[in-house]
Amino acid sequence: MCWRQVSRSQRSLLVLLGYLALYLLVSYALTPDATVSFVRDELRLGDKYVLMFLLAPDTPPYSDAEGAQVFAARRCGACFLTNNRGFLPLSEYDAVLVLGERALLSHSAAVMDPGKRYLMEARRRCVANKMRECAREPVLTSFSSRQTFDLCGLCAELLRRRQQTRAL
Repeated sequence: MCWRQVSRSQRSLLVLLGYLALYLLVSYALTPDATVSFVRDELRLGDKYVLMFLLAPDTPPYSDAEGAQVFAARRCGACFLTNNRGFLPLSEYDAVLVLGERALLSHSAAVMDPGKRYLMEARRRCVANKMRECAREPVLTSFSSRQTFDLCGLCAELLRRRQQTRAL
């Protein structure tokens, strides 16, 4: 009798709320519990490789294999280069390489340690070819010390720094 006194729109709303409540009850009952698993220490990429981020606008993303191949082709050591923003937060990289203007360098990594920022002088074609077939090897200049490196030299320097911090 009470149901007949309710308007049609109110009845529709009550039916929809009933279906919604039933849907939520069933979905919560059938959803499995979230499981958390931690990465084993031997699988951590950052412990095996020096990680470098390439900040180069309008450059196609490097795949994981291409990022490792940059240094493997030069026989530099255990270094990895990526321009994939979703890989890690910028502060977690050992170095941030910025192609182009100094203003882009200071704007993009203003909160980072200046010792991690490097200005890269390279031709766009070299960067677009994933650092292969470069007419001239890229030159990297430290933002803090103004020291210059090539890719292998920076890789060796960052590996040396990492070993020093582990020894302490």
